Amino acid sequence: MDAVLCGASAFSVWRTPPLVRELSELSLGNKGLPVSFDRLREVRATLMRELDLWRCSTFYRERGRPLSEVSEGIGINAGALAPSVSMPVDVLVDSPGARRGSRLLRPHVLGPDLSEGEVVPLAPWLSLTSPALTLLQLASRLSLPRLVMAASEFCGSFSVYRPPDPLRELIEELAADSGVPVMGGWRPSFDGEGHLTDVWSRPPLTTPEQLGALAGRAAGRRGCRALARAAELVVADAASPFEVQTGMLLGLGPELGGEGHGGFAHNGRLALDARARSLAGQSVCYCDLLWSAKEGRRALDVECQSAAFHAGERPRLSDAERALALQSMGVEVLFVTYAQIASERRADALAQTVAEKLGAEAVPRTEEFLARRTELRREVLVDFRDLLA
Repeated sequence: MDAVLCGASAFSVWRTPPLVRELSELSLGNKGLPVSFDRLREVRATLMRELDLWRCSTFYRERGRPLSEVSEGIGINAGALAPSVSMPVDVLVDSPGARRGSRLLRPHVLGPDLSEGEVVPLAPWLSLTSPALTLLQLASRLSLPRLVMAASEFCGSFSVYRPPDPLRELIEELAADSGVPVMGGWRPSFDGEGHLTDVWSRPPLTTPEQLGALAGRAAGRRGCRALARAAELVVADAASPFEVQTGMLLGLGPELGGEGHGGFAHNGRLALDARARSLAGQSVCYCDLLWSAKEGRRALDVECQSAAFHAGERPRLSDAERALALQSMGVEVLFVTYAQIASERRADALAQTVAEKLGAEAVPRTEEFLARRTELRREVLVDFRDLLA
C-alpha cells in the first residue's frame, strides 16, 4: 500500500512548491529544469548531508534494514520530501495494532469513512491527506485563531514556505538568469533586493465549503466542531499572511477579540469605469479587503502594503494610481502597514477609522474585550511558518 502522509507532515507538504520537490528529487536528473546537472548534483549532495529525513532513509537503505511498505514509500521519495518534512513523519495506518512509532514514522489511525475520497496521490507509493482532512486532523491541537489562519492559507492564493539555503540560493540564481519555472501555478515572491521571501502565490487548495462539508461528515470526531467553526470564520482568497492577519483583527467578532467589521472579501474584484480605466491603465482592480458599497455608505478598500513581488507578474499599480482610480469611482481607500497593526495604539486608530468609513460603532473598550483582543493578537501576530508551534 502507499504511504499516506497526514497531519503536520501533510500540512508541510501542501505548503511546499512543486518546483522544490523537482529540484530535490534525485531520480529526476535535470530533465525539464533550466539548470545544469552539475549544479543540481551539487545542491542535492548538500541537501543529503543536511536534511534528517534524507540521512535517515539513506541509513536504512545502505544497511539493508527491513522496512514496512509505509516506510518504504517514505524512503523511495525521501529526496522530494526532505525539504518539507522532518522526522518522525506523520502517516496513516490501517489499525491500532499497526500504530507502533519509530524514529522515522509517527502512525495515526483514521477510519475509512473519513479517508475515502480524501487521499491524494503525490508520487509513486506515496499519497497524502487532502487539505480539508489535513486540517481536520490538526483542528484538535490548534487554537481557533491558529486554525482559522491555517484554513485561510489553504483557502487563499498563497503558501508560506522557506526552502533550505542551497535551494533558496538556486531559486534566486534562476530568477536572476533564465527565470523561475512556474509549476502548478506556483510563483515565488522576492523582496526589493531580489531575495526570495517565504511567500509563494498559487491557486487555492480548498474552499470553506469543502471544509464545512468534511466537518459535517466527521460529526462526533475529534476536531469536527473546531473545523466547522473555522470554516464559518475563514474568508477565502487572501493573497498573503498580512491580509489574513489584518482581516482577522478587523473582521472577527468582539467575542473573539476582533473589531467586528466582517462582511469584506479578500481580493475583491472591482471593474473600473471609463475614467478610472484611463487613470489606472487597466480595466479592473483587486482589493485586498473590500467592503462593498451599501445604501448611505461608500465601498471601502483596505490595502495591505508589502514590498514583495511575485516572479512573472505584471508591475502593480503604484499606491497613488490605485487610490486615484478607485476614488474617482467613489471608493474609499486605506493603506495599512504591518507596523500599524503590530502596535496596539496604532491598531486602535485604524479600527476607529475603519468603523467611521463603514458607518459602524467601534467596539467598546471594556476590560473583558481588551483581554480577548490581547489574546487574539498574541495568536495572530506571529510568523506564519510557526502556525503549528
